[in-house]
Amino acid sequence: MKRRIRNIVIIAALLGGLLYSCSTEKNTAIRRAYHNLTAYFNALYNAQDAFKSGENRLMDEPNDNYARMLNIFYYSNDGAATVVNSDMGRVQEKASKVVKKHSITARPEKRKRKNRAFNDLPEYCKHVDDAYLLKGKAELYKHEYFQAIETFRFIIREYSMMPIKYDGQLWLTRTYLEMDKFDRAKELIELMQGDNQFPERLDKALYLTVAEYHKKQYEFKEAAKQLEKAIPLTKDKTKKYRYHYILAQIYQELQNNDKANENYAIVMRKNPIYEMVFNARINMAQLYRTTQGSAEDLQKELKKMLKDDKNKEYQDQIYFALGSIEENKNNIPEALKYYRKSAAVSVQNNYQKTESYLAVADIYFEQPDYKNAQMYYDSAMGFIDKKRRNYKEIYNKSQNLNELVTHITTIEHQDSLQRVAAMGESERLALIDQIIEDLIEEEKRQMEEERMNRLAMQNQQQDTRQRQGGGWYFYNPTAVSMGENSFKQKWGQRELEDNWRRSNKSQMTSEPMAENTQGEDSTKITDNKKREYYLQNLPLTDSALAVSDSLIQHAYYELGNVYRIKLEDLPKATNTYEELLSRYPGFEKNITVYYRMYKMYDEMREREEAERYRNIIIQQYPESLYARLMTNPDYIKKIQEKEQQAKFFYRTTWRLFKKGEYQQVINNFRRADTAFAKHKLYSKFALLNTLAKGRMADSATFVAYLNDYITQFPAGNETPYAKDLVRYMTTDQTKPQGVEEKEEEKTIAEETKKEVQVDFKMQERVPHYYVSIVDTRKASANLVKFNISNFNIDYYSILDFKVKDFVFSADYQAITVEPFTTWYNAMNYYESINYIKEVYEDISKKNYIHFVISEENYKKLFETKAASQYMEFFQENYVKRREQASE
Repeated sequence: MKRRIRNIVIIAALLGGLLYSCSTEKNTAIRRAYHNLTAYFNALYNAQDAFKSGENRLMDEPNDNYARMLNIFYYSNDGAATVVNSDMGRVQEKASKVVKKHSITARPEKRKRKNRAFNDLPEYCKHVDDAYLLKGKAELYKHEYFQAIETFRFIIREYSMMPIKYDGQLWLTRTYLEMDKFDRAKELIELMQGDNQFPERLDKALYLTVAEYHKKQYEFKEAAKQLEKAIPLTKDKTKKYRYHYILAQIYQELQNNDKANENYAIVMRKNPIYEMVFNARINMAQLYRTTQGSAEDLQKELKKMLKDDKNKEYQDQIYFALGSIEENKNNIPEALKYYRKSAAVSVQNNYQKTESYLAVADIYFEQPDYKNAQMYYDSAMGFIDKKRRNYKEIYNKSQNLNELVTHITTIEHQDSLQRVAAMGESERLALIDQIIEDLIEEEKRQMEEERMNRLAMQNQQQDTRQRQGGGWYFYNPTAVSMGENSFKQKWGQRELEDNWRRSNKSQMTSEPMAENTQGEDSTKITDNKKREYYLQNLPLTDSALAVSDSLIQHAYYELGNVYRIKLEDLPKATNTYEELLSRYPGFEKNITVYYRMYKMYDEMREREEAERYRNIIIQQYPESLYARLMTNPDYIKKIQEKEQQAKFFYRTTWRLFKKGEYQQVINNFRRADTAFAKHKLYSKFALLNTLAKGRMADSATFVAYLNDYITQFPAGNETPYAKDLVRYMTTDQTKPQGVEEKEEEKTIAEETKKEVQVDFKMQERVPHYYVSIVDTRKASANLVKFNISNFNIDYYSILDFKVKDFVFSADYQAITVEPFTTWYNAMNYYESINYIKEVYEDISKKNYIHFVISEENYKKLFETKAASQYMEFFQENYVKRREQASE
């Protein structure tokens, strides 16, 4: 009995000690030992195991896109977060358990006198900091970037005297890189690189991080240097060959073919995974140059790969590689054949389909064969990734070619209409009858083809239902997937919208001889199987022929402009202008064409042709601006001097008007009436003269002066302001009975507050506008426009600003000043208007708002009318930023 009681007491004592040691409120050696032990084996070990499992899973399922440059880190890949979600969720759970149950932050009860650093530690469970680091990594792998940033910042801040802070800095840098926050990443990189205490164990990780920093910004030389340092320190073979492959891609981008081939060869020798080896082989084939010897063995190898079933999904890449070899051999017909095959067999790889179309388009563009180039660029635009680095360049080239082909098509179409119109009636009708007959035959062929396709599809669907137990087509994911792939193979990635078949919606090809050049006509015959359909647009009368000629002339003129400005093809441009002048010597803009021909031939150093056009201008148009420019080198200088004189004299007159010296304004106008009668500022001088005389007369006389001005300058920029004054002076200004002014009026921003939230974005080095929005119920927008124009002449006379006005909404008018090249320049203008106060001195602040806005945000603002939201955005991103910069 005594023995039993003694055992119970011992067990109770042990349990009491155990419970006592579980608490984290007090810090003793026993409690530290207990929590260090249990934190690791109860939670941290499991977190580490889950993290390793997630990493391995990601390496097994990387979802790499070999059509692009590979990511250095697996977690950067699309879909990576989905692959590791469950494992990283477990990491977060177990890491949080370590922190919650085992963190000891209380000071030790028995402090070590000789070890003050120990006494002041932020944490006494040695595994808590590791748990925080694992938690941050898991958040990064799950693409929970903001949570990861908070975790890594906490590590850096709380453990600033411990080595783990360097891990926090490193992983925080990687998180910023995933978010493309390069400025913040750069600060941390420089901090780590300049720290003599940075641990050697993290050197490889830092090299890889810096390589990613440079690679993401297309600084490939620096990225290659960092990868060269990291590879020898990498022990994991799978990752090592991945880095070799990326290094090869970088050298290929840098056109260092020897280094690229060297690294691709390493990948192929070690044979890490088939897909990587295959793509290394393909890329090496694309790097082939005739200086490397015979291409026959390489081509045989690629053709052998085509026959291998396991390469079936890669045939598009193999054909592309064969095309590259032929292009490098300057065998262009064969290259085109292979590139077209590559595009044709490409089903799911839109990137490769884009590359194949672009390869064909580039060849045609260089020849130059612009019509074929346009067709293939247009096809590429149906599949291209909008995030592609040179997307804007390709898009602009495609748009330029679309415009070019539109003009070529107009010329060809109108020429064909004129040729048919010039035929005898019997010959013309026979041609039309043949077109109708061919059209009917083509429709029959297409209907038969569609019937066969439907039958084949029905058979395919029936086979699929039999294999998978029947069911409606759209309930069968396999059948739907096959249909979707078939659609994408033919049409590419198309939006759900009208005219989805066209990647270029603006270019609508019409039926032969059936273009309606005069707009829609309800009486127009639309049946293309009737003769009248083709006869209705033929230029059979003199007036119709004149319209057709006008269309051809305009198309030639614009075609020459496209060649000259957008494609920079001067020979094509000169040929086009020559043809225009040859066919239509009386073209209304022929002097402009002559001058452009002179400039282009001069640029091409064809002196005789340049001199010929120079003489034509001087002899036939001696009084023209072009002739004066050619015969008097100082002509521009004199014009500029007179321009400055006019602006200076106007500024002086405007300031006299502001001071109320009206008689002097009238005297100045008399001088301007002689010296600047043909100058663009003349209407402004005249308005100041009218206002000055009006201020010295009675109201009726003032209105008469204003009406005379309006009659003299009916289309002048200042005329709306003059009309506002007349309206004001001739309208009863008393309030109607029963109407009282509100005690407190809403501001424009308050009245334009919208429920919808608009995604305004801060952009610095893009075109900006200065915008003023005026409440036209309470103030004159025309006065603001007039004041802004005067402000520009007074203080920005060197810069040729454009002042425009638009209807913002029913009660608000917008005035814009443009262009400003950056936000900074626009803010200088905005602040100068605030400082000088001349523009809005007679207008209440409640009746207008003004701000600076980027071109993209300007479009969003006018679509949504969300002025309130934009003013908040403007204050936060523009005004505060300038205030901080000046502190």
